[in-house]
Amino acid sequence: MRGGRLAALAPALLGAALARAEVAGRVVDARTGAPIGDAIVTVDARAIRTDADGWFLVDGFPGVVRVRAVGYRRTEIATGPAGAAPLEVRLLPFAPKALYLSFYGIGNARLRHAALDLVRRTPLNALVIDVKGDRGLVAYPSAVALAGEIGAQRFITIPDLPALLRTLHEEGIYTIARIVVFKDDPLAGARPDLAVRRRDGSLFRDR
Repeated sequence: MRGGRLAALAPALLGAALARAEVAGRVVDARTGAPIGDAIVTVDARAIRTDADGWFLVDGFPGVVRVRAVGYRRTEIATGPAGAAPLEVRLLPFAPKALYLSFYGIGNARLRHAALDLVRRTPLNALVIDVKGDRGLVAYPSAVALAGEIGAQRFITIPDLPALLRTLHEEGIYTIARIVVFKDDPLAGARPDLAVRRRDGSLFRDR
């Protein structure tokens, strides 16, 4: 990301940038047209941020750029060929009104279906889902070996996380992952060197 450079680029320079195998674009509010600064633009595994005027510039032609910003729904847009006009990415304002499903709640079919029914019938539009709960357990099959080694995979309440997300997104439900990081009994037990200790050297345990 070259934010300072972008702010000074005239349209002719933007065209020249595209000719050098770069993609330029601007992120704006879909309702007002106002620029959105500090939006996150993801290209392959790279994440860059827009400048104060909403501009971004990335190397190469990745095919698709994905964009998100606080207070907006994320979106993705296809890039054009070399020499194409700068992209305009329009993000829709979004205020989440969420229902929370705990580590066990998301895995309980009755509770999950009741929550989805409530979202469908009310102004609720989002779900907060425990993917790592208060007891340090990880709800889905994790590729992180340490999760299995310390016993954080004893109970899997989301056996197919991608399938769950597809179902929720198809219904237009915004999903928020809740990850508890400062309460982790399995990790503290397996790696006491990482845990918070009392003055006497014993492990601190919440309640």
